[in-house]
Amino acid sequence: MADETDSDLIAGERRADLLRALSYVSTESQPDGGYVVNGDLPPEVAPPFIRAIMRVEAELLLHDAELVTVEGGEPRSPEERRTDAFVALVLRVDDRA
Repeated sequence: MADETDSDLIAGERRADLLRALSYVSTESQPDGGYVVNGDLPPEVAPPFIRAIMRVEAELLLHDAELVTVEGGEPRSPEERRTDAFVALVLRVDDRA
């Protein structure tokens, strides 16, 4: 589902800028089955990427707020939410529909 009226915008940023930022990101598999995401983005590339991650994370935070209950507490940690925001952003950037 597109989040902008202009299909070239993802979380308020140009798809091309986000693709450029993602070209500096790599993953490393861990023995426990997890992954470490590494990124050393140049200063001129980082701001759009950071803004987009923050916007997606804000969407997830609003969603999580609806799930908070006395019994359940917070549904995910800030670290989990940031990771989920990264994955969601990558999927949006890759969505060609």
